[in-house]
Amino acid sequence: MLQPNDIKHLLNIQDPSISLTQLDKKTINGKLTNVVKGILTYIPVACPCCGVRNSHYTIIKHGTKLSKILWNKVAGYPTYLYLKKQRFFCKACTRTFSAHSSEVEKNCFISNKVKQHIGAQSVEDLSMKYIAEEHTVSPVTVKRIVSQFAKGYYPDFQSLPTCLLFDEFKSVKSVNGAMSFIYADGDTHEVIDILPDRRKHYLKLHFQKYPLKVREQVKLIVIDMNAAYEFAIKELFPNTRVLIDRFHIVQLVNRTLNRTRVKVMNQYNRSSYPSKGIYNKLKNHWRLLLKEESELSRTDYKFYSCFGQTTQKHIVDTLLNLSEELRKAYQFYQNILYALKEKQFSYFQETLENTPSDCSDIMKVTRRTLQYHTKKGHIETAFHYSYSNGPLEGTNNKVKNIKRTAYGFVSFNSFRNRLLLSLKMKPKKRSSIK
Repeated sequence: MLQPNDIKHLLNIQDPSISLTQLDKKTINGKLTNVVKGILTYIPVACPCCGVRNSHYTIIKHGTKLSKILWNKVAGYPTYLYLKKQRFFCKACTRTFSAHSSEVEKNCFISNKVKQHIGAQSVEDLSMKYIAEEHTVSPVTVKRIVSQFAKGYYPDFQSLPTCLLFDEFKSVKSVNGAMSFIYADGDTHEVIDILPDRRKHYLKLHFQKYPLKVREQVKLIVIDMNAAYEFAIKELFPNTRVLIDRFHIVQLVNRTLNRTRVKVMNQYNRSSYPSKGIYNKLKNHWRLLLKEESELSRTDYKFYSCFGQTTQKHIVDTLLNLSEELRKAYQFYQNILYALKEKQFSYFQETLENTPSDCSDIMKVTRRTLQYHTKKGHIETAFHYSYSNGPLEGTNNKVKNIKRTAYGFVSFNSFRNRLLLSLKMKPKKRSSIK
């Protein structure tokens, strides 16, 4: 037979001052609901109003007060704890007060268990409306609880890691700038904070909250090549070196090769043969052109569309024979990949210097961009350190997923709180049921 203590274990009630008396089912707001009735009582040590200690019946019982406390669902049904809280009367100050439990905050009718579960679900890629419906609360309540939890992850402005990762992303329409700013620890990849604006004046206002001694400890900052905040770094972090992320270097030359391929591909007519066949070859096998040349298969024959039974190396050679412009872009791309992989900065410089003068306009722009950052010393630093903005790019993808699931955010503060909770609160790994 089910005992009251069994129900306490089922509801995970850990307060020994609560004793359960009854379990019913009622229809509340059109939903069948579990209603658990209980009593909260104990002998108070002292009066919370005047502080006098309870001795010789200084504090006596003074009736009860019913609180209807929302609990986590049980078996898929909404659950409430109808708790009769003991009232007390203090003879010393003639004031009354109610018994307090660790299961629920004072003057609150949502249990701490529900708040903790809302916080845990906010880490997942779920909309606030869905979380609210699952816990029988309003979306505003979920927003308020997320804000309470997120405050524990705000930076304290007392420390910074030796390496920082900087990046920008599109946040909400209510911010003044076109892009928002995010920065993280280069070693742990943990997000430190999210700012609504990436412009220099706003970054200075934020980072100047850190003492100068703290900012002087930062030795390396990883940025991308389009970072408008590069000039603020010199003023805010006097002892740091700027590193252009290798991820963005590869991304730049990758896009250069791909745009060149599309340009060559569009020179062929799609409506008639044999030009349609060439067009399809360039369109269908773009991934092989972007692959490292050393990883192309030379002996493994497989069936490929537009080519039949052949190897990856043969496909790439055939495509490069179609255009000298494409061949030069491909060789430039492969040389950059090799220099980065082998960490040969001298070879990287030679590749930029020996780029053919008759190369495409797309390649010329890419070369000028790389030469500009090479002269500043930002790219050379990337050959000496293994830090990368890749983890922060992955974080930005998660940010996009959260925005998509939530159908966007109006308030930046709500967006920031949700992101900090999702990115910094570590969910427990679920063990498989055997």
